[in-house]
Amino acid sequence: MVTGGAGVVGSYVVRDLVERGDRPVVVDTAPGASWLAEFEGRVEFARLDINDLGAMTDLCRRHRVEVILHLAALTGAASDDDPLVMFRVNMVGTMHLFVAARAAKIRRIVMASTRTVYPDFDGTPYGHPTYRPVPEDHWLDPDRPYEVWKHAAERMGRFYQRRFGLEFAAFRFAIYYAAERTADPGTRAMGLLHAMIASAVRGEATVIPGGGERIMDCVYVKDLARAFVLAADAPRLASPAYNIGAGEPVTPGRFAAAVEAALPGTRIEIGPGIDFAPGHYCVLDISRARRDLGFEPRWPLDAGVADCAARVKALNAHAVRRAG
Repeated sequence: MVTGGAGVVGSYVVRDLVERGDRPVVVDTAPGASWLAEFEGRVEFARLDINDLGAMTDLCRRHRVEVILHLAALTGAASDDDPLVMFRVNMVGTMHLFVAARAAKIRRIVMASTRTVYPDFDGTPYGHPTYRPVPEDHWLDPDRPYEVWKHAAERMGRFYQRRFGLEFAAFRFAIYYAAERTADPGTRAMGLLHAMIASAVRGEATVIPGGGERIMDCVYVKDLARAFVLAADAPRLASPAYNIGAGEPVTPGRFAAAVEAALPGTRIEIGPGIDFAPGHYCVLDISRARRDLGFEPRWPLDAGVADCAARVKALNAHAVRRAG
């Protein structure tokens, strides 16, 4: 089962599962993303709210679900203005999954978390200028509602693991890029990276006053999706938390160069310094995922950005055809 399977990362997870011959149960409140049409007859789509405990439990039992890949969540800065709404989905909804998993005797849950459960690393060895890779056992200090509820959900997953024997792991994502995020990029660090791609595809220049030397960890969405599939298949989950990223330092200037290489004629100017955009900057230590899950990023930056740009063009062309 993939919750949030019609979302950005979730849709890539579903695609990977289908392409290898699985028939996943896709749970989402969306009426059905356009990509589902290409998998008609190869997925079981349930338009369902994860807060509907009875329906979720019945669905799990009916399909004899063994593993849940949990990506359903509310995201975005808007949650800062209404934390209770995010609590009801990201925390209460996740609790309902744990309860349903116990009732339906589900073996394993792997959930999407975030690197932002870690503290702000500026002024420490893990931040500017040294950027020592951050291990999973570093202490956590979530600050915004999204991270607070992700942290709490991680802790409850560990509780169900200890108390009820549920196999559990949380994936703490690096900054990721995906074609689908370019439609509404936002103003934080990840948003500016997506804005570069979107502008380049439109043939527009990008000028950012500064921050070209800031360091971050950027991973392509297809590598994130593959990590979930690996976790579904792993003989055991040796740890309750895994960093999932590229594990290598990338600057906005380097990202811009990859966009320019993918789309010749693009002009992106980024000023010097580290004042790029609001965001959580670090490089993740992914050695635990390499060791336990066999995870290895397959999309180096240039290849990932080129593939992402090509998909943006394809999505734009599809939208034009539908409008016509």
